[in-house]
Amino acid sequence: MTTATARPALALLLALAFGLTALAQEGDGDDVRNCYAVSGETRYGAVAFKHIVVVSNRCDLTLQCEVWTDVDPSPRQSLTVGPKSSGEVIVRANSPSRAFKAFGECKK
Repeated sequence: MTTATARPALALLLALAFGLTALAQEGDGDDVRNCYAVSGETRYGAVAFKHIVVVSNRCDLTLQCEVWTDVDPSPRQSLTVGPKSSGEVIVRANSPSRAFKAFGECKK
C-alpha cells in the first residue's frame, strides 16, 4: 500500500473507531434507562403530605440519580441507589396537596 492510499484508509479506520465508540456510549445510556423506574409516593405526616420520589434499580449497577417533581422542579435532589435495590428522597415535606408527578434521571 502506498502512502497516498494509506492515509485515507487510516482516516477511515479512525473515523469508524470513533463512531463505534460514540454508539457504544449512547447504547450504555439506553441500557441504564432500562435499569430503573421512578415513582412518587404521598405519605401523610403530622399536618401535611410528604412528596417522596422512589427510584427502583433492577440492574447490578450503582446509579447516581437526580429526581424532581412537577411541584418542585428545582433544585433537583441527588440520590444514590445501589444494585438491585431502591432508594427514596423527600422532595417536599409539607404540602397541602397529595397530587404530584415524579421525574428522574440516573447514570452509572
